[in-house]
Amino acid sequence: MKNNIKNYYRRAFTLIEVLVSVIIVFIVVIGAMQISKKNKDMAIYILKRGSSEIDNSLFLTKKVQHYSNDKKSAYDLLVDEFSIKDFESRDLLKKIKKKINITEPIPIPVGGEDESPQFIFYTNEILLNGDYPARYYTFK
Repeated sequence: MKNNIKNYYRRAFTLIEVLVSVIIVFIVVIGAMQISKKNKDMAIYILKRGSSEIDNSLFLTKKVQHYSNDKKSAYDLLVDEFSIKDFESRDLLKKIKKKINITEPIPIPVGGEDESPQFIFYTNEILLNGDYPARYYTFK
């Protein structure tokens, strides 16, 4: 009879075992929550970065070459390209501003090392500074 009572009480978990399992579950849940927060932050960053790239594409017109070291709005660059009659669109384009930096064209000779170049390409860099800076290159 005494052995049956000992076996009956042995089948249950002790208080320490329960506390250890609760602590392990708590650590796993906290880790999962931190990973979830990092994923959310990364998704927000990617969304904002993608939106910024769309904004940057508004500045990639031929007219941008004239505005080195200037801060311009997208409206300033697109007003001659498009007829923008909607006031809401105008206001949105005027809010998108970037500082434009353009380097001097650099010649890139194309041809063999020993012979004179067959072609010379010119490249320059367009740097758009804003919340998410972007770098573009033009070739002539």
